[in-house]
Amino acid sequence: MRERALMTVKEVAARAGVDPQWLASIEAGVGTHDVLYSQWLTLVRATQPPRPDWWDEGHEHDLHLPPGGHHEPATPAEHEYWTRIERVRSGIREHYRHGRPVADRP
Repeated sequence: MRERALMTVKEVAARAGVDPQWLASIEAGVGTHDVLYSQWLTLVRATQPPRPDWWDEGHEHDLHLPPGGHHEPATPAEHEYWTRIERVRSGIREHYRHGRPVADRP
């Protein structure tokens, strides 16, 4: 995911708040059995674009549900919520498809 996002080990480590050497060893497959699930999530999230200001951790779960959620939105507020979630989901897909914008690359 780091490579797909066109990021260096140092960049991901800085965003995730981990030691770059530790991350390089994880990528090399050394000691991966000791990595906590929460650490994997932090590493993955560090390769993704920042979330919008309105985002909180409760929204993260909904990114992994199929588009439209588990049912059709029943109210205008639900429809707006799922529209916002889809915008974030689309931004993540584009980020991995094209990497960071040229201005952000080292």
